[in-house]
Amino acid sequence: MNVFWDRGYHDASLPDLLGGMELSRGSFYKAFGDKEAVFLRALDIYIEDAVRDMREILKADVSPAIAIRNALLRYADLSSGDEGRRGCFAVGTATEMLPANPEAARRIASLFRRLQDLFADAIVRGQKAGEFGKHLDAQAVAHFIVSQANGMRVLGKAGSSRKQMCANVDLVMKLLS
Repeated sequence: MNVFWDRGYHDASLPDLLGGMELSRGSFYKAFGDKEAVFLRALDIYIEDAVRDMREILKADVSPAIAIRNALLRYADLSSGDEGRRGCFAVGTATEMLPANPEAARRIASLFRRLQDLFADAIVRGQKAGEFGKHLDAQAVAHFIVSQANGMRVLGKAGSSRKQMCANVDLVMKLLS
């Protein structure tokens, strides 16, 4: 995963992958078949980790407003400093591989849909608790939040600061009131 994350799919060579996985060429082909199969497996692992992490934050035993703020602050942390300059494996994949690779496109679309559903669920819980305006369309706002979070990941590659990212978090939270 790290080889693809750092180099992208097209610039990751077979020797890079063999070194990163500590496998021989024969073992690599026997286990995975080809470069694309390894890439898709790495992407699957990344996506499951990302969804699990957001689920844990958004379903934590805190108010929905605090949970959403904590999730957005996690994106702020991931989008600033050295980690921010590294970027997001999923966003990098989307910009490099979509729409040309249908399997990668399906996975990335699924990731964003799953994240949107997690945020929408938190918004609905917040509406029921009186924390968010009942006039808000939870799915539309969740789509906006996922768009904003992934935009932060892109801006982080260009060196945006954590302070700038936190200002974005504050704006999103004002939208929810």
